[in-house]
This record gives sequence, structure tokens and C-alpha cells, in this order.
Amino acid sequence: MKIINYLKSLLYFFIPLIFLLLILSILYYYDIIDNNIIKYFKIIIVLLSSFISGFKIGKLSLTKGYKRGIILGIIIITIFFLITLFTNNINWYSFIYYFIIIIVTTLGSILGINKPKNI
Repeated sequence: MKIINYLKSLLYFFIPLIFLLLILSILYYYDIIDNNIIKYFKIIIVLLSSFISGFKIGKLSLTKGYKRGIILGIIIITIFFLITLFTNNINWYSFIYYFIIIIVTTLGSILGINKPKNI
């Protein structure tokens, strides 16, 4: 599979992620959303972006969407892990979170490969 398809899918991950986190930050800055709710929204936004990128890689794949989703999930968590190394926030919850990201990306790719190509 071409690496360009992974790059396209990573764009489908990072563009909604940055946009939605920016909106969330603005809502927090103006005290519209409480801090307790923000941590749940951050998790939901990352998982939603992972699902969308997995769905996109599944649509771009011809076969074996689950393998493409696992590879894309590993790419995403590698990026997150490198960021985590610089911030020194490594704990067991991070590894569970990374595992959930791989599962969600894989599910998105499985659903993406089974959808018609015109969607």
C-alpha cells in the first residue's frame, strides 16, 4: 500500500483533532465548559479523529482493512508516544489509552473497507 494513503489518513486525523481542540480551548477560555468536562471531551475528540482516519484508510484500501487500521493506529500512537516522552507523563493509563486508539482506528478501517467507495 502506498505511503501517500497513510499520509492522507493522518491528515484526516490531525485536521479534525486540531480544529476541535481549538474550539474546545476557546470554550474553556471563556468559561463556557468546566475543566472536569474538558478531559472527557479531549478523549472523545481523539477517539473520533482516530475513527475517521481509520475509516479513510479503510476506504483507500482494497483488502485487509484491519491490517491497515492497525498500522495507522501504531503510527498515531508512535507520534503520541514521542510527545509523551518529551512531557514526561508516561504511566499505565497512557498505554491503555494507546491500545484503545489502535482498536478504534482498526474498527474504523474495518467499517471503511466495507462501505461503498462513493461515500
